[in-house]
Amino acid sequence: MQSYPPEIDQIAADAGLGKVVDRYRPSVAIEMSFVVTLACLGLAGLLIGDDLGKIIGAVASGLALLISLPTWLQARRKLYLCSDGLLTTTGKSTVRTLFTWEDVAHIRVWTTRLYQSPPDDLGRCVLVLKDGTKLNLARPPYAGGDQLIASVEEQMVATSHPRRSAEITATGASTFGPITVTTEGVRDGDRFASWSDITGVERGRVRLRIWTGAGRPAISRQVRTIPDVTVLVDLVSDGAERYRRRKGDAHGSRPPDQHLLGPL
Repeated sequence: MQSYPPEIDQIAADAGLGKVVDRYRPSVAIEMSFVVTLACLGLAGLLIGDDLGKIIGAVASGLALLISLPTWLQARRKLYLCSDGLLTTTGKSTVRTLFTWEDVAHIRVWTTRLYQSPPDDLGRCVLVLKDGTKLNLARPPYAGGDQLIASVEEQMVATSHPRRSAEITATGASTFGPITVTTEGVRDGDRFASWSDITGVERGRVRLRIWTGAGRPAISRQVRTIPDVTVLVDLVSDGAERYRRRKGDAHGSRPPDQHLLGPL
């Protein structure tokens, strides 16, 4: 079982963050390898180089020193994932950021693809607090970042789903960036898909798509523009499924209990 500094456990408890469940450190391997390479080049140039080599060595040494300071500062940062919130620190226990999941207005999660050989998908996650503060979990990138993003999104879904559902019940609608879920269906600008027409919803790597039949999706938006996208997918799936259940009950039969994922 992983242990954490007692100061961190105490800070989390005092702030209402619950129990510390995991710790993440920034990934600085690339920066460190670059610093070491420049330092070696600089040392070699200064010790055995001619006049030009010494100049190159001095420049390389200066660059190594220039890069090493922010790298060292970044390496001292830590992120602690807690059962009821999150905190980041510098050094052992100097708090930089601290908030509970209830303090978060919404979360945006998407994937950026690097087209290399082979292609590499990088997870992106931005938390926006109710006071407007933003925390980008990819800056700095953390070792184990995909696991961190998945864990944070899971916590936020548990918090946001009941809040969004209650908002729809109370006001008749909940807005997810360009898309609005209402008691009647889903709206995106002048496009509207009623619960009776929706046949499928899919969250792809780049786009969220909602179908009302064969052919092109009725609604299609970039995932990165949609806050709480996982909650949105769940609400659309559940809304369309509830309509089918009511329709089946009205006709004296019950359709199979299934969760709509993708075009049917």
